[in-house]
Amino acid sequence: MPSFWLSGSGRFHGCTKTPLRKTKNLTAHTDKSEKITMAIKEVETFLLEALYKQSESLNLSHRQLLVLPPFISQMIDLRRLYVNDNQLVLPPTEVLSLKNLEELILDQNQLTLLPSGIGCLSRLTYLSVSHNPLCVLPEEIGELGELRELWAVNCHLISLPSSICNLQKLQKLGVRKNRIAKLPSECVHLSQLQWLNLADNELRELPDEFLKLHALAYINLDGNKFEQVPASISDMESLLVLSMQYNLIRSLPDDRIIGLTGLTKLDLRRNPLTVRPDHWKGLEFILLGETLDPVICGDTPRR
Repeated sequence: MPSFWLSGSGRFHGCTKTPLRKTKNLTAHTDKSEKITMAIKEVETFLLEALYKQSESLNLSHRQLLVLPPFISQMIDLRRLYVNDNQLVLPPTEVLSLKNLEELILDQNQLTLLPSGIGCLSRLTYLSVSHNPLCVLPEEIGELGELRELWAVNCHLISLPSSICNLQKLQKLGVRKNRIAKLPSECVHLSQLQWLNLADNELRELPDEFLKLHALAYINLDGNKFEQVPASISDMESLLVLSMQYNLIRSLPDDRIIGLTGLTKLDLRRNPLTVRPDHWKGLEFILLGETLDPVICGDTPRR
């Protein structure tokens, strides 16, 4: 599959993932060139039609793009842009002109930075940057005041920006499979947060005022370094599911259980705590042992 970009003249150019090598089979070489030419024309036609029709949705996924076509910045009616599964390395600054954009998916590229000024996308409700080697999310993320869902799975993150507290409409946050060792204390101000996946990080504790997250119903803390169920989770009235598989939990004090009786599921499987005490009658919502569920309650398909 070729890579595409637009030159200043507005014409498309393409290149293969690896440089063309000399081949003894001239016919095979010709066939390959013809396929590349056809693919370029197909993308050119597709984008020009989208521009002409003033499309609100544009899917450029799985096209081995190295950069975004510059004239995308002219598609000011776009509300949904999918650029996942390409080979973008440079921040796609072209998206900054798309002031009506509501959904932006940049998963599975090679981005180390997000565009400077991304906070100007004031109508963005869904942002996914998963599976990029970003290491950090910019503080400008906090300027996306309409954001409902933020996904940054497997981005090599070591922390979350403190400005995340400004995302007062955020409902889902997925930052699984990173290197986060501590959450910013400001995250307790995410008053609308309902779903939180922090699995496969390096957390040992949660902020003391975590219980201020009054809307939170689902938390996944699998694969971290917790030695006990955090006290800050007790008495969270809205919390229904807490998953803490693959941690270092050896005990669950009775006084801690009292604050967790509102849960429908407390999953402590794959921890050193494997034996259910005799006096835990009626506490079937607490799962111990080795067996794993085929489906993790409330989770979305892994990206």
